[in-house]
Amino acid sequence: MGFNRPEAKYRARLAMRGAYPHPMLVTLVYVLLTGVLTSAIMYFVSNPFTLAYWYLMDGEELEDVFYYLFTFQRVRVYLLMELLITLYQWVMVFGYAAYGLDLARRTGPGYRTLLEGFSHLGRALLVSFLPALFATLWGLAATLPGVILLIAGGVTESSVLMLLGGLLIVCGAVIETVVAYRYRLAVYILLDNPDMSTLAAITASKQTMVGHKWELFVLDLSFLGWWILSAFTLGILSLWVAPYAGCTEANFYHWAVYGSFPEEHTGYQSPTYQSPYQDDSNSGPQF
Repeated sequence: MGFNRPEAKYRARLAMRGAYPHPMLVTLVYVLLTGVLTSAIMYFVSNPFTLAYWYLMDGEELEDVFYYLFTFQRVRVYLLMELLITLYQWVMVFGYAAYGLDLARRTGPGYRTLLEGFSHLGRALLVSFLPALFATLWGLAATLPGVILLIAGGVTESSVLMLLGGLLIVCGAVIETVVAYRYRLAVYILLDNPDMSTLAAITASKQTMVGHKWELFVLDLSFLGWWILSAFTLGILSLWVAPYAGCTEANFYHWAVYGSFPEEHTGYQSPTYQSPYQDDSNSGPQF
């Protein structure tokens, strides 16, 4: 039986209606802890690249701009802060995924659930970093030859080489997207299997997504209109769309792994699910 997208979205809306605190409030706290907080921090850390652009637009000499702005200390502080904020946001993404999964199962998640990633810091970081790394490497396998062909076509004025190069670059983007969809469920698998290694969860996600990547892609597209509409509300509507999409994705995960959607549970008693995976820490992800 195939994935029932309308049913998954309907169940997500029902879960949101009965949740306390309201998912919009939890999402607002999440936005404050990620976007607003990090923006406030970076406000006090000057970006030498942005400053250089504006100084050059004002007519400053290139040598002077580089001499005064791109000092070792300034660049080091900026890059270090960017790295720390990226790591922090990865941990928070893990917590928001945990919130979406608990919301779908109606186990009474709250604000504390957003901090779930700090209890599993290493795994929360790896489950964001490794899939992104693997997807990028797969994409580069096609993109780099495409760039080389584009350069060669420009030097030799060969339209054929430039066309082939452009096609390879497009193929690289498609491959990177497909690989990213392979690993989308890794974070949920880790949440349900605390003793599983990150690499094992990534491999399990790849195996689970065989034959289901298109279904998840269509599910993502079904929210595109909501995200576009959110832009016209200055992002206010996204406070509702984000938990709606996250809860629906958790429903997809539950269907893909357990073969059914989460059942309704009264009294906020956490359901027990038998994991179909066996951890094998010595086995790496099969790309």
